[in-house]
Amino acid sequence: MNHVATFDHLIHWVDDLDTASASYESAGIPVTPALTMPGFRNAAWGIDDERYVELACVDDWNAVESSPYGESLAILRPAVEALRGPGPLTFAVHVPDARAVASRLRASGHAVEEVDVHLHDRDAGFVEVFASDAPTHFPFFITYDPPRADIARMRADHRRAHGISFDGRPDLIALLIGSTAPDADAVLLGEFIGCQVRGRTVELPGAELRLTDDAPRGLYGIAVRDPNLRDSRPVDVSGMSIVHDG
Repeated sequence: MNHVATFDHLIHWVDDLDTASASYESAGIPVTPALTMPGFRNAAWGIDDERYVELACVDDWNAVESSPYGESLAILRPAVEALRGPGPLTFAVHVPDARAVASRLRASGHAVEEVDVHLHDRDAGFVEVFASDAPTHFPFFITYDPPRADIARMRADHRRAHGISFDGRPDLIALLIGSTAPDADAVLLGEFIGCQVRGRTVELPGAELRLTDDAPRGLYGIAVRDPNLRDSRPVDVSGMSIVHDG
């Protein structure tokens, strides 16, 4: 099976963006402000030039309807409300053609929603594909315009111009998912995304998916590798467990 699907980003839903960002910094994970739109703000831990963790916060659901992210956030709102507080919400998988994935999912019997987002101030955008009947720990799919590889090159050029390096920074290794049937769910998740499965692990390039029956159900945490780590104990950051891996 070809690994055309890769991890893109994780959405960590938070109640207070400033407090959550400070908690990330205290855990040794750098976070920078990103976008501000009507009713919505976010920040990001840039893992590298392609992958990131998004800290997202809505303070006015009525106002957010007019933002470029309004349609996507409306789709995600039931999952946000089911969280009943801050925590990891869902994650995005990058694919070369999200519309082709939408066709594949429909052919498999899924209910699918496609969203086009265009950021006029940046002359850029993306297509998102959501399977509304999938479990909440299943991802959505994303394709960028311009392509993600081109965006990554622009980010790398910007970093070099400003003397910014990823050397010595923490790296995201895995997403952690609780399940009552982890072996079977890993197979279903691997088939949904299009990835190889090894036991209870879905081998998604960029961040593997580790399923366990010894944790809260659903997406609950991440595994991080940090060369500067001195304390290997798991920490809770705004409702998300951060486990240190090696």
